[in-house]
Amino acid sequence: MTKPAWFNASGYLLGTLPADCIADCAHSGPCDADVKHWRERLEFQVPRERAIAYIREFGAWTADELAAKSDEDLAEVVLWLACCQIRETGQWWGLVI
Repeated sequence: MTKPAWFNASGYLLGTLPADCIADCAHSGPCDADVKHWRERLEFQVPRERAIAYIREFGAWTADELAAKSDEDLAEVVLWLACCQIRETGQWWGLVI
């Protein structure tokens, strides 16, 4: 079975993230379990190289740290960042740098 596509070839988000997902993944305190739950529930996937480039822009992870992450770990970081940005600004375009 084909999993849903979340991004187009340019890295733009296709569709929207549910409001409950945003609230659950962008609260204060640790969000790891919530983000993992929503990644699994939504079957949220990211294109690996584009996700690494996007995450690197934040400067919080080294190239080696990101290369060592699994695809699921990368998807969770992206989902968390996306939910935080949506909560703060009301929008997120996707993995566009």
